[in-house]
Parts: sequence; structure tokens; C-alpha cells
Amino acid sequence: MNILLITQLFPADSAARYSSGALREFALEWEKAGHCVQVIRPHFAYEKEPFREKPFIIGRNIQVEFIQPKRVPLVKWTFYSYAKLRKKLQFAPDVVVCHLYNSYFTFSGLARQLKVPFVIGIHMSDIKIAKNWFHRFHQQMVFRQASGFACRSQSYEKQFSEIFPSHADKTFLAQSGIPPDYLKMKTTSEDSPITRIITVSRLEKRKQIDRVIRALKELSVESDWHYTIVGEGGEKDELKRLTNELDLNEHVHFAGALPRAEVMEQLQQHEVFVLPSYQETFGLVYLEAMAAGCLVIGSRNEGIDGIIQDGENGFLCDAAIQESIQAKLMEAISLDADGRKRIHQRAEQTIENFTLENKANEYLNHLKKLVDRSSAVS
Repeated sequence: MNILLITQLFPADSAARYSSGALREFALEWEKAGHCVQVIRPHFAYEKEPFREKPFIIGRNIQVEFIQPKRVPLVKWTFYSYAKLRKKLQFAPDVVVCHLYNSYFTFSGLARQLKVPFVIGIHMSDIKIAKNWFHRFHQQMVFRQASGFACRSQSYEKQFSEIFPSHADKTFLAQSGIPPDYLKMKTTSEDSPITRIITVSRLEKRKQIDRVIRALKELSVESDWHYTIVGEGGEKDELKRLTNELDLNEHVHFAGALPRAEVMEQLQQHEVFVLPSYQETFGLVYLEAMAAGCLVIGSRNEGIDGIIQDGENGFLCDAAIQESIQAKLMEAISLDADGRKRIHQRAEQTIENFTLENKANEYLNHLKKLVDRSSAVS
């Protein structure tokens, strides 16, 4: 099968800020399974990531090429010559897959021109812009052409189906996975009177790390704890200022950005992982924390909801309510040995199927069904 993937979320390198490593992993796994993949990476004028002048290769032979669509600001319309794009194609695609709204707004007609199935990836941002009547109208026009909708989480599949009920029967899950080696990892932390808590994230406002710090301040009288924050971002100075203001410098450590292998080592050395973010599409780090043996606290109605079952294999808080974050931290910290063992066992059962290969193959099987169905009709 020949798969054309069009998305501005595809990372040029690991340092790319607004990108999805999951889409890169999907492409690599599809190629490993014997399929041909080509990536078109639209680059819009507002982006900070540098434009790559020349195509580059990942995997064995996946060509990734940056292109620059034009934009008409007054009508919020982007366009790119389909004839020019078709000249860049290495093969005749069997399916066109677009992730992120600017990509499917711009290239929705390409699949129709090629007479192949058109699949749209649904992320948090697609749900968010649907609240605007203009964008929702535009989405409705494009969605009529789609053969399927690859929803990046259970929560967003549910929300998408509620907003666009006429397309609910075309949705399927396209969740992320983690390397299989991670499933063999166990926590190496030893019993300690100090509860070691960790967050791994870009330091952005929507991650709500400030609320975690405030919640931990309230818990100081009931528990001895140490909090490690792994990551960099625009909120770092403000978080440090807050830590100092609350007199928590001895409890809170800013570890900065770390390579993925070192992140896993850090997760193994902590008992509780907390990230009460909002507008979170999925978040592989939650699965990585579960694999490392952490008790995981995520946000209700966000990307990890549906994977984490509150009180069963982890915890879900209401990210908008400070007291809810505090309550879930206290619940996790207060668990006895039997309670922790129960949560850990169920977490291990949850992530067994969440390998890169399994999740990429699930996505691939949905694409195959759509291609086969299209071939049968034609």
C-alpha cells in the first residue's frame, strides 16, 4: 500500500517544538510492515521552525519534503498547486492521510483528484477550533469528503462524534504507543519516607505545573515529598519564582530538558507522576510513567482519559479545579502497599497493548479497510 501523509505536525528533528513524534513513529512502523510512505510537510508563514529547502530521508526510504502553501488572510484560505504537488509524488497513493486542520483545509481536494480514500487525523486542536462557527462550517465542508477520521484519543473520538454526529460512524482510534522495551521496565526506587513526585513536560501554562506546586504546598504538613520537574519552556522563570515565593526550594528541583533515556531513568526513581494539563491530545509520557512504575495522575476529559481509569490503574483530576489536583495527589501519596500494588498491576495490564508496533498496525489496518472498500466500489 502506498500512503501519502500530509501534516505540519511531522518533526524535522527531535528539537521541533510543535510536532508529533507519534506520527513519525507511525510512518516508520508502516514502512517496516512493507508499505511505501511519503511525507509532505506543509510549512506556513507563521511557523518558527526553519523551512527545510531539500527533502530528507528517514527510515529506509521515507522521503519528507517541506512545501510552502500560500495564504489569503482576509478569507483565511490556504492553497497549494495540486499539479505541482503531484510532480513531487514518488508513487501513485492508495490513500491520503492528513493530520491537523491547516493540512486538511489545504489538501482536501487532492484525494478526490487522485480518486483515493481521504483520512483526517483528529487532534485536540480540531475539537477546539470547531467551537468557532466559521471554522466548524469549513470543517463540515471538508469532512464530507473524508472516508475516515483517525481520532488520537478516546476522549476526542467521543467529543468529535458529539460535535459532528453525521460522521460518527467513520471514526476509529489512532493512539500512540511506546517502545516494547519500556514494558520491561520496573521502578528502581526503594522504600523511603519521602514521596518522590515527578512531572515531565514542556513548561507551558496549559500544563498547569504551577497548580501542582501550589497543591504540594498544601500537602506539606501531611507528607514529606520531593518534586522533580523535567523540561524547559516559557513558564520556567515563573515556576521558579512561585517555588521561591512558597518557600519550597528545598522540595522542588528543576532538572531541565533531558534525553529520552534519561527521562525514563528519572521516572523509574519516582513514585508519582503528575501532569494535570488541558488541551492534551494524548501524551505518551503518561504511558512511559506507567511503564516505569509510577502512580500516574492525569486530567479528566483529556487525551489520557479512557486509558487511565480513575482509582483503577491511575488517577484523573479535574484540571480546572485546584482542590481536585490536591485531592488526587493526596490519594496517590496516601495509598498503602496493597493499594499501590493493585494500581501497578492494572497499569501494567493497560499498557501491554500500547507498543509502537501494535498501535501503528491498528492504524494501518483501518487504512487497509478503507482502501479495500474503495477498490471494491470502483
